Amino acid sequence: MSGLRPLRLACLVSGGGRSVMNLQDRIERGALPASIVAVLSTRPDVAGIGRARARGLPVVEIPPAPRETLDDRVDAALQASGADLVVLAGYLRLFRVGAWRDRCINIHPALLPHHGGKGLWGHHVHEAVLAAGDRESGCTVHWVDGQYDHGQTILQRRCPVLPDDTPDSLAARVFAEELEALPEAILRIATRAASPTPTTS
Repeated sequence: MSGLRPLRLACLVSGGGRSVMNLQDRIERGALPASIVAVLSTRPDVAGIGRARARGLPVVEIPPAPRETLDDRVDAALQASGADLVVLAGYLRLFRVGAWRDRCINIHPALLPHHGGKGLWGHHVHEAVLAAGDRESGCTVHWVDGQYDHGQTILQRRCPVLPDDTPDSLAARVFAEELEALPEAILRIATRAASPTPTTS
C-alpha cells in the first residue's frame, strides 16, 4: 500500500460494530491504507462502541436528545474528527449529507436497488429477499445522497440464496461478502484520491 495516503475514517454505528472491527483488523495488517479517527453512535450502550473502545479506537457517544439538534451534533463531531471519509457501518438513522456529499459511503446487505429503503435493515432485508423468491443476494457499497439506500453504487458482491435458507443463514453468507466489500470500496476510494487529476492543454 506504499504511496497511498491513509484515509481518515469516521465510522457511524447503531449495533455490534463488526464491520468496523473488520476494517481495523485490515488496517493493522497493513491491508487497508486508512486509520479510524472516530467511531460514533447516537444510540447509548451499543455493542459496537464497547468493541471500539476495547480496541483503543476514539469513541464519540452522541446523546439522542434533544432530537432537534442531533444532526448538528453528529456533524460537529465528524468535523472535529478530521475525517476524510464517513462510513455508515450499520447506521440506522437517515444521515444528513450536507458537507459530506461525495465523502460518505454506506453498506447495505442486499443488491440495491432491490430490498432497500426505510425499514429495510438487518433481518428485515433477508426476510424480504426470501419472500421475493430471489435466487441471488449480496451487498452493495454506495455513496450516500440523503435518501435511504440510494446513491451511486461503488461496488456489489453477490452470493447465492439456497433453497433451505433462513434469514439467519442468508445473513451470515451476505455478511461474509460485506467483510470483503467495504474494505475493497475504501481501497478504491483511497486509490482514486491518490491518482493525479488529468489535465488538458
